[in-house]
Amino acid sequence: MTIQNKIDLHTHYLPKGYVAALKKHIAGDPDGWPTPEWQVDTTLNFMKQNGIDYSILSLSSPHINFNDKDETLRLAEESNQLGSELTTKYSKQLGYFATLPFPYEAESVAAVNRAFDQHQALGVTVPTNSRGTYFGSPTLDKVYQTLNDRHAIVTLHPNEPSALPGNVAPGLPTPLLGFFMDTTMTFMNLLHYHFFERFPDIKLIVPHAGAFLAILTDRVAEYVQSKYDTDIYKVMKQVYFDTAGAVLPRQLPALLTLADESHILYGSDIPYTPLKRAAKLNQALAETDLLTAAQKQAIFHDNAAELLASVH
Repeated sequence: MTIQNKIDLHTHYLPKGYVAALKKHIAGDPDGWPTPEWQVDTTLNFMKQNGIDYSILSLSSPHINFNDKDETLRLAEESNQLGSELTTKYSKQLGYFATLPFPYEAESVAAVNRAFDQHQALGVTVPTNSRGTYFGSPTLDKVYQTLNDRHAIVTLHPNEPSALPGNVAPGLPTPLLGFFMDTTMTFMNLLHYHFFERFPDIKLIVPHAGAFLAILTDRVAEYVQSKYDTDIYKVMKQVYFDTAGAVLPRQLPALLTLADESHILYGSDIPYTPLKRAAKLNQALAETDLLTAAQKQAIFHDNAAELLASVH
């Protein structure tokens, strides 16, 4: 099945200042994964070759906070300025999700307002944790309230967990396992702090087909109901999920037993997923027998189009 007019909600850009900061602060490969080369033509050419009409750029991991507040603020502003410039230059092809200088609350509120009012952001991307402060923690309540007031799209991106076990799986790159751990723990943190009840107008996107949530939900549902007075099954229908990474043949079908089908969004994860690999994953999603033609059309285009229309 050939689907055109695809919308990619999980694709990355690498501003020069951000790349320089990675080289300055991290010896070797960040997260144990090579930092890819990127320029805007990397994205535009991939889009042309894979039937993608519109892509929304965001920063990946590591988060911009390297324990220097001034640098964090500067990197957030530089990233959002570049996102705004690319959105202006390629308005029919590119948008972006703004970067916030977590965990600085007042500065992040200001960054949200600038991003939407001045820098044409379609939403924001937030790390699962920044310097050990996890998304959902009450120290950032003013940020969540600002985002809720704006009915904002908020896309979660995993960061390296704040604590990793030692002497196990040496050399395993963080994106292969650590990202799933941190995404799942962050989701549980949101439940603990009643994030979804308190900020119901935030449209949260959970990446990588929900990490471990497709197999964890049944296991924790009774505990979440009794301890948090929250129905996790209802929350799973409320949030959005993207398909970045290898989600077939098992993860995505399992997620579809819990998620709202209209809340599944396509994501390529380029250039961190190498372009040839991302193209194969794109093709696999389009050709799988595990999804109907209507589901594929919704995932590749219709769901994202409806979500984006809701914030304009």
